[in-house]
Amino acid sequence: MPKNKKKKNSETVTKFLQDISPIEGVYEDFVYLKDNRLLSMIKVEGINLDLLAQYEQNVLFEDYASFLGQNKEDNPEIVSMTIPLNMKNYNLYWKKRYLEAKQNNVNKHLLQLIASYCLDYQDMELSSDLTTKQHLIVVTEKLQKRNINELKLAEKSLNDKIKRIQNSLNTLLESYDAETIVLNAKDIVTVLHRFIDFKNSIYM
Repeated sequence: MPKNKKKKNSETVTKFLQDISPIEGVYEDFVYLKDNRLLSMIKVEGINLDLLAQYEQNVLFEDYASFLGQNKEDNPEIVSMTIPLNMKNYNLYWKKRYLEAKQNNVNKHLLQLIASYCLDYQDMELSSDLTTKQHLIVVTEKLQKRNINELKLAEKSLNDKIKRIQNSLNTLLESYDAETIVLNAKDIVTVLHRFIDFKNSIYM
């Protein structure tokens, strides 16, 4: 009896998570939402306003207003969110350094020091206290019907929107050495997961 009860509770939790998730599935490099929208995202590097003179800030704000006006028909949504700091590559570097040091039979005290760095940075990676800001442009295309033909039409329309918006962004940011990246479906799912479960999204 206890085993059956535990299984029932597990099924209930799974169903609840599926209910609150906005994701219906993945199509190509897009995410298909339960409200019949195809969704894509553009990641934009932030600009440090503190490093700009007042007149440069004013020019940036004017250019940003112009960008919004030029793309209002595509209805882009601007999102700035707090995300866990990604330290995976940094941690891999220290683990690789430890393995190389061990292989080369370095001094045991140096090996212990490198190992301590590995452990400290690993603990930092698993902490949700280390965060940074991520800036996103969210673009969607509504499907009129739930069929493959409408999905292909929405894909073409969304690709056109993304191309227009990214070109406009690149023009806006060309003087600031900031990069724009169109996210793939896996990265979009990760972003959406953070809205539901920020702390555990660091394990994705």
